[in-house]
Amino acid sequence: MAPLRFLQLSDVHFGQSMRGGQLRLPTDRAAQRVQERRDCFSRAINLVTGRDLDGVLIAGDLFDQESIDTDTLRFVIDRLGQIAPRPVFIAPGNHDPWAGASAYARQDAQNVRGLNWPDNVHIFAHDEFQTVSWPGREDVSVTGCGVAFDRPSDERRLGARVARGSQIHSLLLFHGSRDDSGFLQADKSTYPFSSSELLAQDFSWVALGHYHTRQIIPDSSGRPRAAYSGCLTASGLDETGSAGVLVVAIEEGRTSVEPTRLDPRTVRDIECNLTGAAFTEAAQERLERALKDCSKEDLVRVRLTGRRASGLDLAWLDRFGGDRFHMVVDSSALRPDLDLENWPSEDEARTLEERFVARLKGIGQDGQDGTDEAQARRAMLYGLDALQRTRLDLRYED
Repeated sequence: MAPLRFLQLSDVHFGQSMRGGQLRLPTDRAAQRVQERRDCFSRAINLVTGRDLDGVLIAGDLFDQESIDTDTLRFVIDRLGQIAPRPVFIAPGNHDPWAGASAYARQDAQNVRGLNWPDNVHIFAHDEFQTVSWPGREDVSVTGCGVAFDRPSDERRLGARVARGSQIHSLLLFHGSRDDSGFLQADKSTYPFSSSELLAQDFSWVALGHYHTRQIIPDSSGRPRAAYSGCLTASGLDETGSAGVLVVAIEEGRTSVEPTRLDPRTVRDIECNLTGAAFTEAAQERLERALKDCSKEDLVRVRLTGRRASGLDLAWLDRFGGDRFHMVVDSSALRPDLDLENWPSEDEARTLEERFVARLKGIGQDGQDGTDEAQARRAMLYGLDALQRTRLDLRYED
């Protein structure tokens, strides 16, 4: 029998605005990323004909919500129909469940919006596992089920043996949470399973969706048996690394998995420690070194850590990285440098910050007003925050 070669993708999240989360994309860049997501999807589908693949497996969360706009739905339907008669198999996920007003819900022969999914698209719009044949391949079957509602579920659907077809190559399409080391997103747990539960299933390959980072799961011999392809395009801090699809090839006794990057941008989460950077140029050089491996096309979040020297002006951060596609700086973990021995006395203090620290240095050490040293130190930190950051939060509380 000829090898089976197919495209695997998931977690596209059409309809997501890309403005949420800690990356805080501005409106214009978020709109650009929305278009880039569509472009990446087109490139992914073009791979099928360009590389003469046998079909496509989509393991859920193709859409971000059931109320997907009609323009996007028509776009997806058109792109999937272009590769006919090659089949596309879809298992709805927790973001795009098959129930309710879903884009997958059907009314007679049509989608509830009056749109027709192409004949080459098979949607597992049901709770129970069902098995269908791969068109044109008598040796291949696909088993799958869909998620019905957008809410967590602790049902372990892979805890018992899942029935499969009798074909040589049997594939399982499943949207769920691998929980070997705890959940990546405990509040969004969907049909949890362990690697041992998955590997106990008698399938040639398991295409997984739900997690946004690529994971390949081998059996005891080292042969790949399952994988999360990860998200198609990155939009959050948990989506670092290259984003795209998998090209999977299965033949008797051998499976190969080829990650294929399609997103032109990468999410970077960078730490920059400013301890010892006592003046503007030193801090700028420290930040430039931290960003040396980042492309100007990347989506970058910089976490400033360490101790901020007294008097160090960080106003230049608003202008830094202006030639980059997107960079956001998080200074919430940056602490004032409170080596009290190096702060001047009240008589020698020149700045408002120095006078403030000098006034509080003695409090707590001699028990004034019943204040202990720990309280006085927190008061210094909050006061310096107010002077340096012009805002307060509870980051110094236990």
